[in-house]
Amino acid sequence: MAWHFARYTEAVAAAGKREYPLPIFANAALIRPGHQPGQYPSAGPLPHLFDVWRAAAPSLDFLAPDIYFQSFAEWARRYRRAGNPLFVPEAMRSPEASVNGLYAFGAHDAIGFSPFGIESIGEPAAKHLAASYDLVAQQRQPQQVRLNGYVLAATFERGTPPASGGLVLATAPAEFVVAGTAVTITFAASVPGQRVGILSAEEGRFVAGRWESRRRLNGDETHQGRHVRLEPGRFSMQRVRLYLY
Repeated sequence: MAWHFARYTEAVAAAGKREYPLPIFANAALIRPGHQPGQYPSAGPLPHLFDVWRAAAPSLDFLAPDIYFQSFAEWARRYRRAGNPLFVPEAMRSPEASVNGLYAFGAHDAIGFSPFGIESIGEPAAKHLAASYDLVAQQRQPQQVRLNGYVLAATFERGTPPASGGLVLATAPAEFVVAGTAVTITFAASVPGQRVGILSAEEGRFVAGRWESRRRLNGDETHQGRHVRLEPGRFSMQRVRLYLY
């Protein structure tokens, strides 16, 4: 039964990805305590059927639990496994939702947590959940990633406006496109003893898939070649070329 459900899901997911190559997941109605197959929606993407679903539906990027039971930690743990990041697309909108989300992010590095019907959540659960989400929103700590042989460190500006974030694309061995707002990025070499400089930084945009430079940045705009800064208050894009010395 699980095999045929998953094969049907695979046909739908594969057709969708041919149109838009976006991440696709299937969420599971979980097993009620003490219930047997047939007494709950059997054969879905449940933990004991992971291998079947992965084999039958390879176009799915991950499987996700709808957690409506008090044993939130146990179900979250069972869905955090190799190749399957934890995402909770539905959960009880009870007062416990505020701490369940923190547990999912902190203990299992969850990529998302969504109480069901959040627009109609009552008090005091609404106040608790808002305070919990505010704590998560404050965690805009510096981030460091390795890309194309370089170490990129991003810091986020606070204040007005509050939005701060961006993305980086590696477009050539020593070339990156940085886009976003209110973020500063520095570059370091992954090989000890080498240093990185900014050869050029141009603000611009892509037109019909080709880069169109609007202005060359230098001096104070790149902190004398030490960082790339996307100023707050607007979204912009820069193409950056690096050199080693």
